[in-house]
Amino acid sequence: MSTARPPACVTTQHNDNLRTGANLLETALHPGSVGPGTFGKLFTRAVDGHVYAQPLYVPADRLPGGQGRNVVYVATMHNSVYAFDADDPAAAAPLWHASLGPSAPLPDPDIGPPGYRDIAVEVGILGTPVIDTGRQVLYAVAFTKDADGHHHTLHALDLATGRPALGGPVRIAATVPGTGEGSSGGRITFTSHRQIQRAALTLANGQVYVAFASYGDRRPYHGWVLGFDAATLAPTGAYVTTPGTGLGGIWQAGQGLAVDEQGYVYFLTGNGGFRPDGSELGDSVVKLHPDLTLADWFSPHDNAALDAHNADLGSAGPLLLPGTRLLVAGGKAGRFYLLDRDAMGHFRPDADSQIPQSFAVVEPDGHSHHIHGGPVHWDFPGGPWIYVWPENAALRAYRFTGTRFDPTPVSVSTTTDPTGVPGGSPGMPGGFLSVSAHGSDTASGLLWASHPYKDDANQAVVTGVLRVYAAADLTRELWNSTLDAGRDDVGLFAKFTPPTVANGKVHLATFSGAVHTYGLLG
Repeated sequence: MSTARPPACVTTQHNDNLRTGANLLETALHPGSVGPGTFGKLFTRAVDGHVYAQPLYVPADRLPGGQGRNVVYVATMHNSVYAFDADDPAAAAPLWHASLGPSAPLPDPDIGPPGYRDIAVEVGILGTPVIDTGRQVLYAVAFTKDADGHHHTLHALDLATGRPALGGPVRIAATVPGTGEGSSGGRITFTSHRQIQRAALTLANGQVYVAFASYGDRRPYHGWVLGFDAATLAPTGAYVTTPGTGLGGIWQAGQGLAVDEQGYVYFLTGNGGFRPDGSELGDSVVKLHPDLTLADWFSPHDNAALDAHNADLGSAGPLLLPGTRLLVAGGKAGRFYLLDRDAMGHFRPDADSQIPQSFAVVEPDGHSHHIHGGPVHWDFPGGPWIYVWPENAALRAYRFTGTRFDPTPVSVSTTTDPTGVPGGSPGMPGGFLSVSAHGSDTASGLLWASHPYKDDANQAVVTGVLRVYAAADLTRELWNSTLDAGRDDVGLFAKFTPPTVANGKVHLATFSGAVHTYGLLG
């Protein structure tokens, strides 16, 4: 009897709805196979714009038609979705290309505050799409600007052809009770040009969940989660984080909403209105029922200080720790919060002693150590470990003991950046991570990281670098894209976008109008 595992299928941001960032079905790539003489760029696929969305991957055996090819799906800010052959260097042309309407060119006086530079060139498909292999569709949200104004539209595309499916597309609209900013007559209406769709789409409970934040905190706006029936695209529910105040956006630096085995939905919010009764939940960790009604929540004791110093908790998303009823989350304050998902703790004004644990990821040293996107997870005999690369600090891992984390990192990278700063010091936004391994085999684990090469990417388009480490020992950097820059150069860094690792290859989004594929040479 064969014990071979099926190939990985990466249908959502960070691999699964727990947001572990781990492909545990990888057999070709391991610390013994990846190095300067054995690994590098295999080919590049050209696309028509910046790529913020993580590339998605579906193996041939999960696709219709018996085409016998693995496929990578790429969405761009020019409102395009591409399907590419994942393996054949000669197959440069897309298998199909779908255009989802005119993007919104920047600068735009209706988008963001004056001088807005968080996004360059245009806004189109920003959040990572999600794939339903059962229905054989890819869901994506496009932001468009035409003579009728700005709009968000939910599309369902056939995986084999790119044609519209499930009766779509549908224009996103919603109105909920509320008296907060921008309300009228006791109602808050969703307004597309004030709401950014940055968080990855989430497929769960027979629904597609779509979350929204803002363009550069330009008011009025709120944090929204909208639900749509995965079979019909009909609206199923709406939740607003700050119905009586304002702000509280859900952006998570691109991380998707997390969903547990019972179907509860989890996310983090940014700066905004907060009330200790849970009616306003800026700078909070929120748990919703599948129908998007509030189930539970937590907010740090220093909520007001986070809000006052633009230290929003929601710069990263939650990681649900596999095999437990716990989650870990952290944001711009550079702290991790370990929460019991069955009793999240709400709020205490004096301390966070009601939750299992809180600790600083990097001790204060005069630099910002924001956490963007969220940590990733791997369980192996020496673990489980979570990995995080905050800005202005080194890549690091923490061991989970079963009930809490050892607050002292168990492994820290010794990478030195081009200016000689220890730790790699990638600046804003830090590193974006993925794990690959063959199950829990310690000798197979790799930690992949994409980050700015030497410049701060806060409000700039800068050069990027791809690195890989032995996941069980972060002092072992095995390869990076600068060692043979003529062959392996990344080009422009795709902000907030982790690498996609599947079937012996690494697919990396860029801002250079290209997606690179790296793998074993020869």
